[in-house]
Amino acid sequence: MGRNLLHAEVGERSSAMLGHCRRVAALALEVSRTAGIPASLEPVLEQAAQFHHSLELMLDPTPLGRLAWDVLCADETGAAHSTPAIVGSELQTVLSIFHHHPLPNAPPKLRRIAGILAICNLVDEQIEGLQFEYTGIDTILEEIQGFAALEGFDPALVDHLRHMRCPRVLQQIERGDKLPVEACTASRVFRSLWQEREYEVQELQALAVLDPVLAGSLIGVANSALYNPAARLSSVGQAVCYIGTVAARKVLLAAVLRPLFASAGLSRLWSHSVGSGQYCAALAGVTSFTTADEGLILGLIHDIGALATEFLDRETRNLRMRLLEGACPATYTEQLLFGADHGEIGARILTHWNFPDHLVEAVRFHHQPERTESILAAFLYLAEFWSGLDEDLPSFYRVEQCLDRTGLTLESLTQVGSKDSALKALRTVA
Repeated sequence: MGRNLLHAEVGERSSAMLGHCRRVAALALEVSRTAGIPASLEPVLEQAAQFHHSLELMLDPTPLGRLAWDVLCADETGAAHSTPAIVGSELQTVLSIFHHHPLPNAPPKLRRIAGILAICNLVDEQIEGLQFEYTGIDTILEEIQGFAALEGFDPALVDHLRHMRCPRVLQQIERGDKLPVEACTASRVFRSLWQEREYEVQELQALAVLDPVLAGSLIGVANSALYNPAARLSSVGQAVCYIGTVAARKVLLAAVLRPLFASAGLSRLWSHSVGSGQYCAALAGVTSFTTADEGLILGLIHDIGALATEFLDRETRNLRMRLLEGACPATYTEQLLFGADHGEIGARILTHWNFPDHLVEAVRFHHQPERTESILAAFLYLAEFWSGLDEDLPSFYRVEQCLDRTGLTLESLTQVGSKDSALKALRTVA
């Protein structure tokens, strides 16, 4: 009965707290690998991180406290681990130090683990609070290092988080070093087609023949079951004339992104971008602050910065993947590693591509809409929120703020449909 009650108590932890604990565990494990913590103690660190807020009960010396340790030191079947007393004792020591219980005889390595846990916990709490008051990651680390000693932990542990940083990525992106060669074609197509106006068949044909993937995409859409021509079309000119210049322009804008994302094995992100283009175009139809065409452009390009983060050295890619697998969202991981999220990275790419300032601003802050007056950034945030891709930490505060700024409601987000037949056909033939 007692075990069931304890499991029920643990089960009541909110999903937010669970996410926090998992992120702290992922960060702490990365720090431990460069801070001299033996691999044999990693399970202690991971368990301490997973339960550092939720199971203060385990510090209780009463029978209920001992029951908590029994639960923690048992596997999913309820059977005890082979060394529960050792694991339990070390884990209890780490959590006691973390909660500032004096243990003068605690082994130095366990004190070091408690320090890692404390610092990673503070980092995560600070990143969670960025939605209310933005602070750069460098400033966050400096502040934590400044008062770590006052909390009884080694300030030098913060340096191991700094060593995870890859700040050169932003400079490499500005030079174009972190994009595939197809980006040149994408840049030219977007510069030519982003404006909302009437386009001639010859203009679209000239752009489509720049790249065989573009030409093939356009012809594939025209020959798809959706358009169902009487005879198979074999040229770009025929395809443009058959589906019309409006649809052909949309297909080219979306299709030009596919080779970029395919280069990094990101078909899911490409599909997300096309789907966002459809959704934003439809959502724009119920607003007065942007057009369907501009909504389409924003949806297609808003995650272009995520592409650049895939073209990194192997060590950085592996570190990034471990953090992502440890429940650290994409923007969270990017802030830690690069000092900026993919919105900022994308804005730098679009600036290099000579995009209009208001579109650059929207992309830059589409995960941090509170940092700008751009209503398009709020618009994009809501589209991202509705996509369910979970690229950043959940924030009902941001959702409510963006709904207020755009005049949209959750009901209106729900009711909007994505019915662009040209883009639907492109996704089918891709």
